[in-house]
Amino acid sequence: MRVGVAGKGGSGKTTIAATMARHLARSGFSVNALDGDPNPNLAIAVGVPPDEADRFRRIPPEEMEERPNGDGASMHFRQPFEKIVSEYGAVGPDGVRVLTMTGLLGAGKGCICGQHSTVRGVVAGLGEERPDDVTILDTEASLEHLSRGTVRHVESLVVVVEPYYRAMETMKRTVPLARELGIPQIWAIANKVRSAEDSAAIRDYCERLDIELLATVPFDDAVVVADRNRRSLIDHDPTAAATVAIMGAADRIGGHRSSVGA
Repeated sequence: MRVGVAGKGGSGKTTIAATMARHLARSGFSVNALDGDPNPNLAIAVGVPPDEADRFRRIPPEEMEERPNGDGASMHFRQPFEKIVSEYGAVGPDGVRVLTMTGLLGAGKGCICGQHSTVRGVVAGLGEERPDDVTILDTEASLEHLSRGTVRHVESLVVVVEPYYRAMETMKRTVPLARELGIPQIWAIANKVRSAEDSAAIRDYCERLDIELLATVPFDDAVVVADRNRRSLIDHDPTAAATVAIMGAADRIGGHRSSVGA
């Protein structure tokens, strides 16, 4: 199963994606965590040491190839996936395989359009070659991954939304684009919720958009402290209210995967 995590910048996508990846791995799933943000932070949030994460390299398009099949063509890796992980990323805590997919080429060096194609190919290739894995793609803080079809090959999209108007407006713009791409399952996770009013506002917005609210994650200082100390949330405080709520969301995703197959 391939899951994209989207939302407004600063909504908490990376923390949620990383914590779900760790918890699903602890629950027995084979997990890949892909950082699709050109300002990558997922590896540290998963628990990869910062000095090791700094050595990650983005996967070049030459590592992917199209091969003919009965339906036309499908994407595949040119070498074993484990070798790609060792060359470009790392195996993190609990066996989570972490890869950085995009990165800026330098100031004034132009767009990263081609990298979106590589991300799309890697996600498609994992579906072809490792269909039993759970792959979590942490997307960039914009709608470009939807307009360019970068998340075209995910089966589920989780939209992280804060209880603020601009964050909910971002969700409103995200959902129809995801539906245009034909993504079968769209969920929302309410994050940084401080009150019943916050929760009700997001729930009402989800009902209007006809999407399911997967979990409500409370505002939690443990998230701030973990980030400040460059630690994964699940390692910093596995019993924190935010950690427990995110793990609950991951359990629902894992249960959904089991009910529909890989």
